[in-house]
Parts: sequence; structure tokens; C-alpha cells
Amino acid sequence: MAHNFFHNVTGLLQNPIQSYQNARQPGGLLAPVTSMNQFLGDPRVNIGLDLAAGRPLGDSLQRSAAIQEALTPKEDERRIVKGADGRQRYVDTGELVFPDVEPTPEEPKEYTSKKAKDGFLRYTEGPDKGKKVFPDIGESTSIDFGNEDNLRDDFRKASGEFIKVRDSYGRILSTDPTGAGDLSLIFNYMKMLDPGSVVREGEFATAQNSAGVPDIIRAKYNQLREGTRLAEEQRADFKKQAENLYNTALDSQSYVESEFKGISEAYGFDPKRIVSEYGKPLEGKIFSNQLSVMSNEELKNLDVTMLSPSQQDLVLKELRKRN
Repeated sequence: MAHNFFHNVTGLLQNPIQSYQNARQPGGLLAPVTSMNQFLGDPRVNIGLDLAAGRPLGDSLQRSAAIQEALTPKEDERRIVKGADGRQRYVDTGELVFPDVEPTPEEPKEYTSKKAKDGFLRYTEGPDKGKKVFPDIGESTSIDFGNEDNLRDDFRKASGEFIKVRDSYGRILSTDPTGAGDLSLIFNYMKMLDPGSVVREGEFATAQNSAGVPDIIRAKYNQLREGTRLAEEQRADFKKQAENLYNTALDSQSYVESEFKGISEAYGFDPKRIVSEYGKPLEGKIFSNQLSVMSNEELKNLDVTMLSPSQQDLVLKELRKRN
């Protein structure tokens, strides 16, 4: 600006009118000051101060140039802010501070979904709201009853072993403490241990027709065929072990049901049309058996308000039987 100052002074002396107009423009000798930085570095200010103090004018021009240089922001002092895209940018130009650094990709967000009226799972939020979660499943799938029947058959096949165990346990719960009842109890207990065995009730059990049954159980069954009876403790123990086997099979079956329910929903089917609760028919008999081994005191203290109507009827039936 010091060089501009001398140029403006020379022009003012040679062509006063034109020079005056030019001097009023930004950067001119008579241009107004618009900021504190301009005021501090303005040669006119420093010249006026030096004239008033009687100092040489050359010092005032050098001092103005030094002030202007100090007040001019350097490149490394440019202000930086975080942009809307999450990257660092210069405020004055908007340029990236680190243009060669690739932004870190964000983790994909998981959006909630819900089964729609058309039977398909659809997103309930996010950019794909209303779209199918499984877009490759065609519209015809939800009404293709051939596929639904096939899926139902697959579930029945997967539940085959459990159904055999359930039926055998149900027969055990129905046995009486008699010779025939003991034979039926042990036979069905063997069928629970090895649902695929081919031994028939009353038939001599061998390693060939009951390979999955332990030798000691097979021997006990063959003894009962000859007329031997079970002691009360043995009978109770076999029933308890049968209960444990059934509960284990029931837990496994719950996983099968859960898996097929998920598949049904994914293909737009109603899970109730595919999955059957094969353990449901035995619930009443199991509860009745539990009541039968309770003492009178335990039965009277039972909180019937926590039971279903059908269970309450079974409690009343057991109480009448004992009175």
C-alpha cells in the first residue's frame, strides 16, 4: 500500500479531478476505512501522527507496511471447520483440508420391518420404507398353495421323531400298576429311547430289533414278558426318566417350530397354516399325572387362579377322586 500511496500523491498533483475520483475508490488515497485492520495499517494515519510529532515521513510508511504484513493472515492460519459431510474444510474457499483421504464408510443401519396385509415382510422405516425385505420373492408366492403344502409336509417330516416320542410317553402316562401295565411301560420306554426300533409289544427284545436300547433295559423287558413285576420304586423311576426324555424332545421340537415359523413368514405364508403344536394334545394328560402324585395338602394349597379353565377342571376331578 506504500507504493500505491506515492502513486496516488503524484497523480493528485498532475490531474486533480481524475485523481480525486480515483482516490475515492477502494485502495485509493481518500478511500474510506472499513475495518480496524485497515485503520491500523493505513499510511495516512501514520503520516498524520508523524507530522504531528515532527518525525520523518519515511518511518511512517515503513511502519504502515510492517503493520499490514502482520495483520495479513498467513496460509497456515486459515480457519477450518467440519462440513456437513463430516470432512474438514477451509472456511474461505470450502476446499477439503485432506482431499486425498477417503471418508470412512458408515455401518449400514438396520431398519425395522413388519408383515403387511399382503403377507410379505416390509420395511416400516428408512429409505426403503414400504418395500419388501425379501424382494426376490415374487408376488405369486404368497398365494401358491402348492408351496404351502410342501412346506407343511416338510414340517411334519421334521417332527416325525418327536411325534413317536410323544405317543410313547402318552401311553406310559396311561399305564396301570399291573403286570400288563408294567410291560407296556417298559416297551414304550424303549420306544422313547429308540423311536426307530422295530420290536413289537410282547415280542422278545433282541439287539437286532432294538439296537438303540441299553442291554439292561432290554433284559428287564424280557423278564416282564415272563411274568416278573416292577417294584413301585422302579415303576416311579421309569416314569420319571420317561418324563425327562419327553421334555428333552419337546425342547428340540420348539426349535423346529421356531425355524419353520420364520421360513413361513419369509415366504409370506401364515405360520399357523404350516406349524402345528404337536405337544399340545398331551398337555392335559401330563398335568393330570402331576396332580396324581401330589399330596392332599399340596393339592389344596394349589393356586387355581393361575391355572387355565381346563386345568381347573382337572384339579376338581382329582379332588373328587380322592374324596
